[in-house]
Amino acid sequence: MSRDVEILADPADEPGLVDDWRALAEAMGNAFVSPEWYAAYARHYGQEAPPFVVRVRDADGSLAGLLPLCRSGRTVRFAGANVGDRFAPVAAPGRAAEVARAAAGALGRRPVTLHNVDVGADWVAALGEGMSGRVAATHLRGGVMPFVPLTGHTWDSFLGARSRNFRSQVRRKERALLEGEGAKVRATAFPGEVRGDIAEFFRLHELRWDSREGGSTITSPTVQAFHADFAAAALERGWLRLSFLEVDERAVAALYAWRIGGRYAYFQAGFDPEWSEKSVGLVLMAHTVREAIEEGADEYDLLLGDETYKARFATDERAVETLVVAGTLDPTRLLAQVDAGLRRATDGLSPELRARLRDVAQPVLARMPGTRSR
Repeated sequence: MSRDVEILADPADEPGLVDDWRALAEAMGNAFVSPEWYAAYARHYGQEAPPFVVRVRDADGSLAGLLPLCRSGRTVRFAGANVGDRFAPVAAPGRAAEVARAAAGALGRRPVTLHNVDVGADWVAALGEGMSGRVAATHLRGGVMPFVPLTGHTWDSFLGARSRNFRSQVRRKERALLEGEGAKVRATAFPGEVRGDIAEFFRLHELRWDSREGGSTITSPTVQAFHADFAAAALERGWLRLSFLEVDERAVAALYAWRIGGRYAYFQAGFDPEWSEKSVGLVLMAHTVREAIEEGADEYDLLLGDETYKARFATDERAVETLVVAGTLDPTRLLAQVDAGLRRATDGLSPELRARLRDVAQPVLARMPGTRSR
């Protein structure tokens, strides 16, 4: 089929494109490939890794889909992959492979790093087929994304499918906080609240992680400014779900999420450790699951990571992987093979030893295609 494929430095230059792009991202239920995520990325990271869009239109002029990308050194990756959890071409159901194949032709032989894409996605192979020359994909690492299917559930049926201990804990802890402590749940509702509420969320998030091994990956001023911008845009679109559990008007827990399309996506949370024995994080997460059910969401997505607290809620998970698609003799692919080998070699080491090795090898690791610098 004849298609119009074009690289756009600024997608806003093409009338109607951003609105059509947003509609496809909403249908996918994926904020990470939305124009709002892309715009926040361009504002805060665009100077070091310039973004662009490969837009694909059908012969009749309708939008088939697009790839929101950026140039990072010799490679190309999804714009915002350094701060996001799941990526794919923006396309209608069943059309991701043809969009990827068409878009690849515009990329020539430039290597592509794909962070957190669904394992076995047909569009990955199509992307390689669309690139010129002999191309191969090198696996760097894998991950999981737990989720809870909600279709057909009420709050009672959701709890009924969990263990008796879980049901008892949620009900007892919630009653103790709401009735015993007078706690209330507040959600960000007005544009003037966003910046202060995001700052409060990060304060509680950092408190949660201060005493934990490894620390948080979203504490830099740049990533916090990114989320302040994205949260403001998400509120404008009706996506934002930024919730606080407050006692005497003081926040003791926070949860940052969004509802886009049929997916209610949990991104991160935080709480005051002084309230940990009251399980404020558990109570607030349970509240947002109930909210998602009452809103009619199809799914509560816990996004990337297999943390224990997620397993208490999730019943299913998706497998994702990060890989490099490049020419078989391309230096980036060779680096990717070294990167994958280093990851395998350090898998069995203690966190302390891995951290020391990372510090020593940092000059080399910074060049690796799978690196995500927030």
